[in-house]
Amino acid sequence: MVVKILFLIGVLAGCGFAEEYRIGGIFYEDAEDLKVAFALSAKMLNFTPSIREVSKRGEILEVRQHVCSLAEESVIGIIDGIGGRGSEIIQSLCDSMELPHVLIRYDFTYSSDWSLLNLYPSPIVYNKVVEQMVLRKEWKNFTIMYIRGRSLFRLHNLLQMGNDTDNYAIGVRELSGKDYRDVLINAKENGYTNFVVDCPSRHLEQLLLQAQQVGLMADEHSYIILSPDLFTLDMERYRYGGVNMTGFRLMDLKASENLWEFTEHYNAETGKTMLPEQLKTELLLVYDAIQVFAGALQKLKGVEAQPLNCENYDAWMYGSSLLNFMKTNKVEGLTRTLLFDGLGERTDVIFDVLELTSSGNQTIGTWKHNKLDIQRPFVPDAELTENTALKNKTLKVLITTTGPYGYLKHSDQKLEGNDRYEGFSIDLIEKISEILGFSYEFEVEEDNGKLVGGKWTGMPRKLMDDEADLAICDFTITALRQSAIDFSTPFMSLGIGILYKEPSKQPPEMFSFMAVFSKEVWYYMMLIQMMLGGVMIFVGRISHKEWQNPVPCIEQPEELSNQFSFANSVWLIIGSVMQQGSEIAPIAVAPRMITSIWWFFTMVMVASYVGTLVAFLTVEKNVLPFQNVEELFRHKSISYGAKKGGSTLDFFMQSKNEIYQRMYQKMTSKGWLVGNNADGVNLVENSTYAFFMESTSIEYTMERHCDLLQIGGLLDQKSYGIGMKKNSTLKVYIDRALLILKERGEIQKLKDIWWKEKRGGGKCGEKHAVEEKQLGMKNMLGAFVVLGVGCGLGVIISTLDMLWGVFKRSVKYGTTFKYELVEELKFALKFSGDVKPVKRPQKTMEGSFEALAEAEGKDEVKSLKSHQSGRSTSTHKTHHSHSSRHSSRGLSVAFARQREYS
Repeated sequence: MVVKILFLIGVLAGCGFAEEYRIGGIFYEDAEDLKVAFALSAKMLNFTPSIREVSKRGEILEVRQHVCSLAEESVIGIIDGIGGRGSEIIQSLCDSMELPHVLIRYDFTYSSDWSLLNLYPSPIVYNKVVEQMVLRKEWKNFTIMYIRGRSLFRLHNLLQMGNDTDNYAIGVRELSGKDYRDVLINAKENGYTNFVVDCPSRHLEQLLLQAQQVGLMADEHSYIILSPDLFTLDMERYRYGGVNMTGFRLMDLKASENLWEFTEHYNAETGKTMLPEQLKTELLLVYDAIQVFAGALQKLKGVEAQPLNCENYDAWMYGSSLLNFMKTNKVEGLTRTLLFDGLGERTDVIFDVLELTSSGNQTIGTWKHNKLDIQRPFVPDAELTENTALKNKTLKVLITTTGPYGYLKHSDQKLEGNDRYEGFSIDLIEKISEILGFSYEFEVEEDNGKLVGGKWTGMPRKLMDDEADLAICDFTITALRQSAIDFSTPFMSLGIGILYKEPSKQPPEMFSFMAVFSKEVWYYMMLIQMMLGGVMIFVGRISHKEWQNPVPCIEQPEELSNQFSFANSVWLIIGSVMQQGSEIAPIAVAPRMITSIWWFFTMVMVASYVGTLVAFLTVEKNVLPFQNVEELFRHKSISYGAKKGGSTLDFFMQSKNEIYQRMYQKMTSKGWLVGNNADGVNLVENSTYAFFMESTSIEYTMERHCDLLQIGGLLDQKSYGIGMKKNSTLKVYIDRALLILKERGEIQKLKDIWWKEKRGGGKCGEKHAVEEKQLGMKNMLGAFVVLGVGCGLGVIISTLDMLWGVFKRSVKYGTTFKYELVEELKFALKFSGDVKPVKRPQKTMEGSFEALAEAEGKDEVKSLKSHQSGRSTSTHKTHHSHSSRHSSRGLSVAFARQREYS
């Protein structure tokens, strides 16, 4: 008994001693939750709290003053809740006074030479766990998104993975400002589906919401969120979208009794009703920070607090020892075991790995001792028909009698209640009720709702006043309506289209035969004929066999003629195209080759033209008066309109597009609006009227009115949803039921039934628009290539023929090859004259004309000596310039070098 009394006295003495310790805390003035958690934790662990508040502006000066004032109050340490540059000031002063400094926030400015404790998990831990998660998910490409102002220390390992470009493709996106949608939309347009997100908890909810708004929360998207506060948020709105979202949690909800006690006291202090899993990590770290102080003081006996003065550079004699005990001591906190390395960082951390599913948050594994252990349990989605809040309830459902969403049923008998109605909406709500187990009764409300004088009418009004539970019809989800009521997840997507009467068939145009080929083919045809004419002239002039004796009876002519003049060349080409032939017949190999290739080319072109010409001459086409909304606006003789009070008209009214605004003014001022869709369809059929209508209604109408069609694309994108009261408890169940129906394909089946089968659907069949296809360059490119290759080969062969002839003449006349080549090219490139003189020297004293002619018997013309060539050699006058340079063959050489071609 005496021992027990002495033990109690010791405990009370210890408690009384502990109460004398004062602990300081520095927080931002708007961090009310942290200040409450600090004061509460100090009270629970028998410390006296001393709080200092820092404003956003001028924090550096304020922080210095606060640290010095706390030191003068004899605090045994300071808990830092601000981070950033303010933490640098706190650390500098605490280091000089040897006061323990404890940080509870992730701080990328942390330096290894600082003497402090940071209870937030070290970047080293995040690098390891996120790297293991990416490897486990087998991501080969992913995008890192981070908030501007934060470093990428926690993702350094991932960035290094990107160095191996053969295996991983890694993108980095910075999120700045308050609106991240531009960056998110860009990521979506580039096809990114896997994301690693480093975002502080205060921005996380905004980021997730905007990601959902831009469509990055679907089945194909996956996220790894670094913030341990992910699952403190309300994830209800994301759980049914199919997105794969993985996060981490520091607290242990099952094993920590202190967590539940802390939560209870916290709720009592703040008046909130929070659950432990809803508490932010920083609140728990405040408690753990004070618990680290308490654990160290139990080990280090005889610690005495003392006031310190910043100006005198005082140092606390117990400070270093206390900090060392805090680093080496092992404490069980609200965020599990608290262990620190030599630098005061928390590198040995235990995480729960959680994943968002349609059943809620599920723990799929743990990170412990630097090892990822995934044990994904199979937790099936709860059947909504069991223990649901809607089971056996009766809901009032608003519908319209606008087809195909709702009809009054035709019957010889008198029908009552729900039996009076049929349609898509009626079948859809029946499917939903089978899943959720509720009953329902219908009420007809034709007004989808509009805002008049600040008050809603129709369906939104009844939902807001609890006169109905659900509204299901062609109820478009708009931002304005969402401000008053809630909508379910969309069950149908659509947009605004233009309904117009199908124009009568028009006969082919007078020059429709020209439309067989596209304009570029015609242009290239004309161009290629001109170019080929030039090629034929050139090849003909450099081919020796094309230079023929114009008078066959003269065996040894002085001139040769060539048939490839410009007129003859073009006539040969045109005659081939027209399939008429020509008197021009190539003689040399090269011109014949080019001509043959050209004939093949023309055969392909003519066959292609004839094969397509029939369709262009016989098919009658629909000539639309306009192709899109801009052309409709400019058309003077066609009126247009939309349904009064509908979302389609609201689209034109709220649009910032100048054309749409002017169309809205014109529709309203000229009375072109109609009361319902049926009136609009009637106007389209019986007058020159275009009706703006939602695409689903256009599909329905076209199945029953075969003379109507949709012109152009959709003007916008929107969806239909089931309306309900704001913050209705029905939303989660309705969303889940719609998701089940979509997965089963039931909604599409219902649409096919009511659009294409019942109530006259399907009588028009499928409309196949007849479109005459022109033959473009991609169709005819092969023929052009064959022509080009053939012409190229012809030019090469003709060039070789010319070079051989030049070589023989240079040997024959004793001139240089270069000289003969230049003379030949000069004559050929003149492109004029079809007569070429035969190259032979004049008669000289050393030999007669007949003697020299014998030497020319080797010429390709192969002319015999002519006894009739008594023509004077002065016909082609030449002036000889003899010099001592000339060889014994000087007469022949001089003649060859100075001859000219006429």
